[in-house]
Amino acid sequence: MKAFSSWSGGKDCMYALHRFLKDYPNGVHTLLNMCDASGDYSGSHGIPSALIKEQATCMNLPLFQQPTSRQDYEQQFKLAIAKLKEQGVDSGIFGDIYLQAHRDWIERVCSECGIVPIFPLWGEDTASLLKSFIDEGFKAITVAVKSDALADHWLDRQLDLSFYNDICRLEGIDPCAEQGEYHTFVFDGPLFQKPVAFTRKNRYHENGHLFLSIRNL
Repeated sequence: MKAFSSWSGGKDCMYALHRFLKDYPNGVHTLLNMCDASGDYSGSHGIPSALIKEQATCMNLPLFQQPTSRQDYEQQFKLAIAKLKEQGVDSGIFGDIYLQAHRDWIERVCSECGIVPIFPLWGEDTASLLKSFIDEGFKAITVAVKSDALADHWLDRQLDLSFYNDICRLEGIDPCAEQGEYHTFVFDGPLFQKPVAFTRKNRYHENGHLFLSIRNL
């Protein structure tokens, strides 16, 4: 098995990769990161592409970044997979937990590309997943919060036991944010040879979210 890991820079893709490396034979060929059309930022998380590169460097893993617009996402995703298949990749790792419509899309696209999709986190309790992520030593901060779901003070919080206890008290909020309530950036943990060095800049509102701008040191 030679897999790519669908990569946003956040906790779910990180923990899915971690689970895959523990539970499956062979290894990960590359991280596949879909960027915005400019190539400057990673998808909806608002994480600079340069920090995604630094994540990969700190984990000593190859990285493939594919720019795309929202309208061309499927076409560009398939193009990226085709390039990876030329290098012998036969499977993909995804951090989805329970959104069936998204899993259906992934399975259709992977089937059309001749790739086996793997979902290491699928069907698990999201509170338990978040607790395990924290307990196993991963470190992450929230870099975006959905304004109609979480108050501004949830931005730039580290995912620790205090965060876990607070998020689990909220009604209607998924602890792992599977409904997009918040997005994260992972900067350290068991897969890292060294932490990612970064600095915080400004906060800004866009498309119903409050974002934290972060940059390489």
